[in-house]
Amino acid sequence: MRKKLEVKEAHATDNGIKFYSERHKGYMAISIVDELGNIQTKWTTKKKYKKEEDKHIKIANIKQLLIGVLWAIVWCIIWDISYKCLMHRENIIIIRFYLIETIGVILGEFFIVHCIGRKKRKDRYKFQGAEHMVLNAYKKLKRVPSLEEIRSYSRYDKSCGTNFTTQIVMNFSLIYLCTFIQNQFYMIIGMWISNILILILLQCGVLNFLQKFTTEEPTDKELSVAIEGLNVWLKNEKN
Repeated sequence: MRKKLEVKEAHATDNGIKFYSERHKGYMAISIVDELGNIQTKWTTKKKYKKEEDKHIKIANIKQLLIGVLWAIVWCIIWDISYKCLMHRENIIIIRFYLIETIGVILGEFFIVHCIGRKKRKDRYKFQGAEHMVLNAYKKLKRVPSLEEIRSYSRYDKSCGTNFTTQIVMNFSLIYLCTFIQNQFYMIIGMWISNILILILLQCGVLNFLQKFTTEEPTDKELSVAIEGLNVWLKNEKN
């Protein structure tokens, strides 16, 4: 096996996991649970998959768009009212207020989306946990893990997209604290240092706490789906 055979992109769905190919652009391995509860795997292109799932994707995209537009309108109204209320204050106070407001809006949207998601799409969150566990095991073992082996690995992954939200929230929080530094030069230095520190902590896997809300502890079913999908991915990546 070549050292470069790494899964750099994978996504959980409502009934399985997609593993994207690095060596064969546009291809992916899909592992799902069908309506009868059986595991089905296939090697296909993004284009073919999109055609098959087009209807469901469109509905999901419309829902996401409506939620995004509604949230953007609410955010704009809050910002406009806040600005008018704080116009007569010092600039630093306005900056602090906007930082807190932005953190609140981001976290508010995050928790609303995932609180609803966890109730309606619980399986997806389990597949997300299984995806992380199989990839963590694969990175460590350099091969596809067995069901027994995979259970000992974390369902949190430092490469998860959720960490982007964590990065923004942590950045804004530390920038907010830096605004209390009186010396402007030290304030800017503090902001730079805080950003670098967060990037280091993310790479070390220390700031995975928001993944508690975007993953569920998977059962053997989800773990088996993840293993079968990784097997298909690896078999085709080798060829």
